[in-house]
Formats: sequence, C-alpha cells, structure tokens
Amino acid sequence: MSRREWMYWIAATLAVAALVHIATIYALPRRIMARTLARMGPPNYMRFGRRPDENSRGVVRPSPDLLYSACPFDLSKGPLKITARVPHSTYWSVSAFDAATNNFFVRDDNQIAGDSIEIIALRPGMALPPLDNAPERVILFAPTTKGLFLIRLLIDDEKNLPALDALRHQASCATVAALRNSR
Repeated sequence: MSRREWMYWIAATLAVAALVHIATIYALPRRIMARTLARMGPPNYMRFGRRPDENSRGVVRPSPDLLYSACPFDLSKGPLKITARVPHSTYWSVSAFDAATNNFFVRDDNQIAGDSIEIIALRPGMALPPLDNAPERVILFAPTTKGLFLIRLLIDDEKNLPALDALRHQASCATVAALRNSR
C-alpha cells in the first residue's frame, strides 16, 4: 500500500472512532435513563424502595444505610409538584437527574430551614401554575422533559428505622393538574 492509501485508512479509522465515541457519549446515558425510567413504571408517582441489600441494583451502588424514594417524571403532562418531610436529626437529600443522567439539582437537610420542602418542576417556557403558600418552595426548571427525582434518607440508628420509614412515606409527587383535579 502506498503512503497515501495508509493515510486514507488512518483518517477513515479516526473518523469512525470519533463518531462512535460521540454517539456513545451522547446515546448511552440516555438509553440507561430511558431503560431505568421504563422499569419504574408510570411517571409522576412516588416509589418507595425496599431497604437495599447485596442484591439491590435499582440505584447504582445502593447503600444499606440509606432508604431510597424515587419519582420518575414526565413534564409533558404538566408541571410537577414534589413534597417531602425533612428530618434534621439525620442526613436527608433530594436530587434530580435529567434524561441523560446528569444531576441538575440537589438539596440536603442542612440547606432546608423548615421541616418540609416543596419543589415545582417545569420546563422552560411552561407557565407557573397557581400555587398556595408553602414554607419552603423551590421552582426548578428541568433541562429535559423526562428524568428522575431521588430522595435519600440515612438510617442513623436501627431503632429509628420505623419512624424514618414512616416519614419518607409522606413524600409525594404528582402533576399540578392531577393535584387540582383530585380536590
């Protein structure tokens, strides 16, 4: 082969490698999140996971010291309202992930003054729904229509497990339209 032919094959190989790399970086996280959300069922409802053990893999590398609650969301159905009670006696956090697995929001118990939080999630350009007074509210613009809210609660002592589990089951998520229709 001539030098020119070698250069052509090297350039073609590099171009294919670059395309595969870009496709993987773009597509793989979206496929992972789409698959995760599909396994969770219908969006805009809070799910309360079992306490993780060595076989748990609903969350990447779950900790047996944490209780997980999750709300897969789909903002095409309207703005979403997430409410949760926040204990200040142990670690608590809420995180939001977009359709490409990017974390775009997080709050923990140290950043919340009261004993609860309300999060209103919208897409840019979506109208803010009429809202009542809430002690601590965050208006959040999600970068993608679909994604996931994940709440983590640390089991600081086994004797506190029943109370912590009851507290986390007070969390909810629903479209604002669905909340208005249920009243």
